[in-house]
Amino acid sequence: MIRFSNFHSHIRQIPLSVPAHIRDEDVGRLEHSWFGPRFCSQKRNGVGLFVGGRSGLECLLHLHYAPEASVYVVEPDFFLRASLTGLFGTDPRVSIYESLDAFLAAAKDVETLDFVRIDDAYYPTVWTLIKHFKIKALTTEIPFSCSIYDISEQLRPHVSFLYLAHASGRGRGFDKPQPKIAVSVIVPAYGVAAQLPQCLDSLVEQTLERLEIIVVDDGSPDACGEIADSYAQKFPERVVVVHKANGGCASARNAGMAVARGQFIGFVDGDDWVTPDMYSDLYKMAVENAADVAQGGYCLAYEGGLIANSNDIYAGRDGLFKRSGIVDNPLSLLTGQPTIWRRIYAKELLTENKIIFPEHIKRFDDLPFQFEALSLARRIVTTAKDYYYYRQGRLGQDILAKDEKLFVHFDIFDYLKPRVTSRMRNDVIEQLMMVEVNTHIWALGRLDSNLVEDYKARAMRSLHDGYKMLAPKARRKIMEKVNTEIEKASRH
Repeated sequence: MIRFSNFHSHIRQIPLSVPAHIRDEDVGRLEHSWFGPRFCSQKRNGVGLFVGGRSGLECLLHLHYAPEASVYVVEPDFFLRASLTGLFGTDPRVSIYESLDAFLAAAKDVETLDFVRIDDAYYPTVWTLIKHFKIKALTTEIPFSCSIYDISEQLRPHVSFLYLAHASGRGRGFDKPQPKIAVSVIVPAYGVAAQLPQCLDSLVEQTLERLEIIVVDDGSPDACGEIADSYAQKFPERVVVVHKANGGCASARNAGMAVARGQFIGFVDGDDWVTPDMYSDLYKMAVENAADVAQGGYCLAYEGGLIANSNDIYAGRDGLFKRSGIVDNPLSLLTGQPTIWRRIYAKELLTENKIIFPEHIKRFDDLPFQFEALSLARRIVTTAKDYYYYRQGRLGQDILAKDEKLFVHFDIFDYLKPRVTSRMRNDVIEQLMMVEVNTHIWALGRLDSNLVEDYKARAMRSLHDGYKMLAPKARRKIMEKVNTEIEKASRH
C-alpha cells in the first residue's frame, strides 16, 4: 500500500458534494496503485492532464508533489465539474474543461504532457491525445474486452512510460522503449543438414513480426552452414547466421546469445520444429503477465512421422497446468526434465544473473541453464498448448547414450552446486538435490551393466558430501528416497 504525506488532510478537502462512493474509490485506487506507481508529473513544473477529474483527490496530490505544475482537468459530468471548480477555486495552476475538444482548443501552445491519467469511461480519448501531444507518462484503464498486450503494442512507441490498468483487476507497467526485436530464437546447427530446412521453415513463418532467427553454424561438417546462409539471403530481415569453429552445443548457444537483440530469447534445436504461433503466443503471455519466462507444451516426433503427446506434467493436454496463467509455485518446475526449447526467457534475467551454458560440459548443458533460469525468474507463465516438436530417435542424440558419456552428470553438478548454494534459498537447494537424485536414477536405469557400480558409488558420494548446508532433517528425507531408488535403478 502506498503512503502519501498529508494524505488524510487532502481527503478532507474533497467537497461534500462529491458522492461518497467516488471519493472512497479514489482513496482505494491511490492507496493500492490502481493506475500504477506514478500519480503525478516527475517534474516539479511539469504539465499534467486528468481526463475524468472525479473527486479531485488525484489532482490535489499532483499539486502537492509537483507544486509548480500546470494541471488540466477534463470532466464532462456537470456536478463533478462544479465540485472541482469549488475545490480549486481560482488556483492559477488548475484549468478545468467540460470536454476534450475544449481542452484542445485552449491548449494549442502545449506540446508536451508530462503526466496523463485517463479514467476508464474516457479511455478512447487516448488516441486523440497521442496525435496532438508528446506524452512522457500515460496511465489509463482499458476495457475488459481489450488485452494489455494489444494496447501496449499500439501505445508504447508513443509514450515513454505507460501503465495499463485492466478492468479484470490486473495491471502492467512499461518503463522502457518498445524493443525493435521482441524475441531472438537461437538455433545451434551441427550435423543436422537433413532436418534443418524444416526447422528454419517453421521459424521464418512465425506470426510474431519482431522476431530474429540466429542460426549458429558450429563448424558443422555437413551443409548446415550453406543452408543457413541461403535462408539469410532469402530472409535478410529475419535470419542472422553465425559461423564458428566447432565448440559444442553450449558454445553455439552462447555465441547466439552474445549477438541476440531480442527482449526475450528462445532456443530451437536444429533438428526440431515449431508451430507458426509459438513465439507470438509466448511473447504475448509474457507481456500480459509481466513474466520473465513463458512456457508452452511440446510433442514427441518419431522417425516415420508418428507424433505423440509428451505426457508432460507441467504443460500438455493431460498435464498439471491445463490453463494459461501464472505458475503459483515456480519451484515445482525445477525438477522437471530439461526442456529449455519450450520457453522464452527475458534477456535481462539471463544477463543480470550471468546465466550461460557451461562450455566445458559437452552434453546435457541445458540442465544447469534451465535450473538457474527457472529458479531466478521472478514470474513464470505457462500454457498447456503444444507448440514444439521434439524429434526422437535421431542417431547421435545425447539422450540415447548408455556408456561413459553419462558420467558427465558429475561435471554438471560440480558446476551447478556452488553457483546455486552460494546465492539461493534452502528450498531451492533442496530442489537441486532432488534434481541430482532424479538425474542419477535416470542414468542408472540406462547405463551398461559394467559401469553401474562405479557410477552408483560416485553418485552417493556426490549427494552425501555436496549438500551439507541443508538441515539434517531435509537431507535425511531426501536420502531415504536416494537409498531406495538408486538401488532399484542399479538392478535393471
